[in-house]
Amino acid sequence: MNEKQAQRKLTAIFIADVAGYSRMMRDDEMATVNILSTYREVMVTLIRQHRGRIVDTAGDNVLAEFSSVVDAMQSAVSIQKELKARNADLQEHRKMQFRVGINIGDVIQDGDRIYGDGVNIAARLETLADPGGICISRMAYDQIESKLPLGYEYLGEQMVKNISKPLHAYRVVIEPESETRRKEKPERQETKREHRQRGDHSRGEHFEHSFHRVKDRLKDFAKDMKEDEQLGETFKDIKGRIQSFADDMKESPERRRALKNLLHSKQVRVFLGFACFLFLINALTSFGDWWFIYPVASIGLVLYLHWLRNSFFSPVACEAMRKRALQKELDRLDPQVRGSVDGIKYAEIKAETRVRFYNHLYIYVGVNAFLIFINLITSPFNWWFPFPLLGWGLGLFFHWLKLK
Repeated sequence: MNEKQAQRKLTAIFIADVAGYSRMMRDDEMATVNILSTYREVMVTLIRQHRGRIVDTAGDNVLAEFSSVVDAMQSAVSIQKELKARNADLQEHRKMQFRVGINIGDVIQDGDRIYGDGVNIAARLETLADPGGICISRMAYDQIESKLPLGYEYLGEQMVKNISKPLHAYRVVIEPESETRRKEKPERQETKREHRQRGDHSRGEHFEHSFHRVKDRLKDFAKDMKEDEQLGETFKDIKGRIQSFADDMKESPERRRALKNLLHSKQVRVFLGFACFLFLINALTSFGDWWFIYPVASIGLVLYLHWLRNSFFSPVACEAMRKRALQKELDRLDPQVRGSVDGIKYAEIKAETRVRFYNHLYIYVGVNAFLIFINLITSPFNWWFPFPLLGWGLGLFFHWLKLK
């Protein structure tokens, strides 16, 4: 790079690429190239109409810069609306949707090219956008928040590849102001599950196909497990214990008092007080950036494990569970073996294994519920929780096999 030709400047960076481009090329290369060429011409025309400069159009990527972030946003909105209209005339599998990322950043210009973290951040924001959508940085949001009749949804802090600090990302709601107000209430009622499903869909149809393949395999596995009498009895036993606990709570004043004492215990009161204290500090120091959730959730997990140890897995509860399991294992043995020393020893080993399996299962459920919660509040569009869930689940599965 020639230092005399290179110069630094602050600019609005626009990056777009095709969602599911590899799948489309795999299905029909020629048709994909033709559609891409047509759509790229539309994008270039609209970018220039909004006073933007095309920097690069390599592959399925379009990189442009604007002297005004308002111009960049208006260009992006015009592009998405125009491409949406054109997609309406195409078959579902041929529809081509672009993700767009917009950032304001300091870049180095060398000839016609631009370089720098500002460009990298725009590229990462583009990966967070929905197909046919726009994702912008906090700096861009601060500049256009009140200047355009658009809606914005804060996606929280996003950790992305090759960027050391988390990005504060915003999803742009492309609709007129009056329509935004009319839809505002239903959008607020949208469940987190629907939001996660939309985030998953934004990863592209290739992910969806993979998901369906995994789902079909899980269905086959579930069918095999359903036909397994031993597993059926295990679930019935767990269901019976839960039902028994509920019946005891309903009919036993002592149980209800014990639960009431638990809710009023010192540990729970300290936990609630500590949570309220952290919430107050969080609200006073950085309202809207809710970091207090992480220590509260971590302490809640510790309390859950402590509660398991002192309730379901207390010495008394474990001994009662062991006796019930021992009796069931003896009932499964042949009458001739049931009274022998080897038979009793075998049943005792199986009963102890079953007790340990229940211990493992409850801890697995609690810890993975905690991980899912943390994943959803930190990076709902980047699901990492399935890895520990499935990895640990495999260990739990092998533990269950020992019950047979």
